[in-house]
Amino acid sequence: MKQTVRPTTLLESLFGDDFMNNAGYGTGVDIYREEGSYFVEIEMPGFEKEDIDIEFSGDILSIQATRRESEEKDEKNYFYRSRNQKNIKRQIRFAEVDANAIDASYQQGVLQITLPTKVEEHNSSKIRVQ
Repeated sequence: MKQTVRPTTLLESLFGDDFMNNAGYGTGVDIYREEGSYFVEIEMPGFEKEDIDIEFSGDILSIQATRRESEEKDEKNYFYRSRNQKNIKRQIRFAEVDANAIDASYQQGVLQITLPTKVEEHNSSKIRVQ
């Protein structure tokens, strides 16, 4: 049986009140669903795995990364500099996720998170007419 998911949940999380306040606004994020799981892919070049914290609480997936400052003092005389993103923070709301089965990997600057959906149990029983 097909699971019912409130279609606006993802849109509300992306375009709700918090959307413009997320640090890392320019970070590329793809979210899709197939085969009973949600998939989140976030571009995070320049970060190390150790810099990334992921938490799922209630129905909110929180992703935060803080790039460690280089100990070398940068002596370059920049004309333009836009690659200096040190913090990324995203929060995305999901419905009916199996929090114990969430998986994440980080390869070639892309964080991939798989959030399996809960399998809805249908309990049925015969009711005797008296």
